[in-house]
Amino acid sequence: MILHHEAIEERFKELDTIMQELGKYGDISWDAFNSSLSQQWIVERGLIAAASLIFDVADHILAGNFGDYAQTYGESLAKLHEQGILSEELYGQMKGLSGFRNILIHAYLEIDPQEVFDNFHKALRVFPQYIREILDWLKSVKD
Repeated sequence: MILHHEAIEERFKELDTIMQELGKYGDISWDAFNSSLSQQWIVERGLIAAASLIFDVADHILAGNFGDYAQTYGESLAKLHEQGILSEELYGQMKGLSGFRNILIHAYLEIDPQEVFDNFHKALRVFPQYIREILDWLKSVKD
């Protein structure tokens, strides 16, 4: 497989759209969030979509540039970190994303609104940093 910069950039455009939409709810209080199933579903769906794009980009980079294929989503991020693409700080903040994504997708009756709320606010900070670090790396391999 070949690394296609355009494919990553397209995914990041979509991720940016998701982050802009999620950002509209960034000021919602815990009480308002906790009492609104609609708000919870919006945030949950946005986080699922964002995580899917993040892992898709990670897998594309690993396969296209390194000929490496991760067995799990968590391993995808770990391998990006091992390759020096993700900083130690960012990797530390993103380590649990694969498990959280799985909770959102597979454990509907067990979803903790407080965990969603906390991860939502974390995502508003961390996902844009992921985009920046990947784009910085892409620029370095393009030159």
